[in-house]
Amino acid sequence: MKITFHGAAREVTGSCHLLEHDGLRILFDCGLIQGGKERHERNREGFDFDPATLDYVLLSHAHIDHSGRLALLRKEGFKGPILATPATVALAHILLPDSARIQEEDARWKIKRLRKRNKDASWVEPLYTEADAEAVLRQFVPVEFDEPYDLKGKVQVRFIPAGHILGAAIVDLTLDVNGESRRIAFSGDLGVPDARLMGKPVPISCPDYLLIESTYGNRNRDDHGDKTEQLYEIIRRTIDRGGKVVIPSFAVGRTQAVLARINDLVEAGRLSGVPVYVDSPMAIRATRAFGKHPEAYSEEARRLLDAGDEPLEFPGLQCTASVEESREINRNNNPAVIISASGMATAGRIKHHLKHNISNSRNTILFVGYQAAGSLGRVIRDGTNPVRIFGDWYTVRADVESIDGFSAHADLDGLLEWYGSLDGTPRCTFVVHGEETSALNFGEKLRDQFGAKVEVPRREQSFTLE
Repeated sequence: MKITFHGAAREVTGSCHLLEHDGLRILFDCGLIQGGKERHERNREGFDFDPATLDYVLLSHAHIDHSGRLALLRKEGFKGPILATPATVALAHILLPDSARIQEEDARWKIKRLRKRNKDASWVEPLYTEADAEAVLRQFVPVEFDEPYDLKGKVQVRFIPAGHILGAAIVDLTLDVNGESRRIAFSGDLGVPDARLMGKPVPISCPDYLLIESTYGNRNRDDHGDKTEQLYEIIRRTIDRGGKVVIPSFAVGRTQAVLARINDLVEAGRLSGVPVYVDSPMAIRATRAFGKHPEAYSEEARRLLDAGDEPLEFPGLQCTASVEESREINRNNNPAVIISASGMATAGRIKHHLKHNISNSRNTILFVGYQAAGSLGRVIRDGTNPVRIFGDWYTVRADVESIDGFSAHADLDGLLEWYGSLDGTPRCTFVVHGEETSALNFGEKLRDQFGAKVEVPRREQSFTLE
């Protein structure tokens, strides 16, 4: 049995791990490498294995850094099944075509720039197209949580709830090695224990070998108290002065987490009569997918469902799919909450809402997620004034607020808590999905706290498992 780490090794994105056993070749995830020119170029280098020789892909969840190269994998020869939970399949049908549209748009812009400079653009093509994405979606096979699925009589796989986002799973394999049973588990991305909407990561019995993420492997988040109360105070204060709360939010996961907390406030009668707009076609589709898959909800959210309260539906919620509906929000001067993508305000409808609202002192710009260096969200959050939006400069008069703690990733304490729940120590733990300092720090924590044998693999490094 052999495992090779083709991505997300001493880096966060590009999840891609190849397991070879008894003639089977099984790929854990196939994600897009994100961030910076060098990583953009790596996506185009192809794979360091022959996709045509793969038997299966086991997809932990739908985020693009875990799924975004599947269409490319198919283009280069992979024809086998892609196993994932039903909710992950539903989100993949939203995220993968959208990723392809972005690839096509990037190619069009590059062609336009080259032609403007009288340079040859005939070589430019998208990494993959929307047609490629639609084709690979036909290879998806839904597998329910906790249901064993047989891989050619040689390996059995189970998907265990990981929290994080809708459908996210810990991938747990059982196989035979020289007449002895062995288990290898891949954590995927682990969620937080106290998420409002998603369930917490489910403990598993100790596997022989474990691949575990380390996104927050060197730090804990400071959540600064109850997020619902913080949200209420910001919204109430803004509404009382006749303003709008504008929330840049990621369409999948973050938007739904915010909606679930607003639902609590509305149902308790504390925010009744306040219009709440979800102004993002992708977020609207993702929210509908969440509504169809309550099996991934937290116990608290399921109790609400059983009592007749849908956590993502409440009086005053309006989903605006069309461009005209989106424009109408800014023509209306009445108080409201506007949730729109993208989460870092780098593109999408949120930029229009910022343009129309950032210079009004009655309004609030509320950040509920990480803002990367260089993004418009980071510029606003850091207090830059004025700011440039669509080429024009706008004075920031609106309040700028942030609520930390909406991240769907377990922090250091959460990762250690889940590892401690294994009730044993694996033969070897492979720390992946973290920048180098984070992964190395987490590896040391596991050695010190649990006496674990730990490897922090480099890209393309292979290990033989006995």
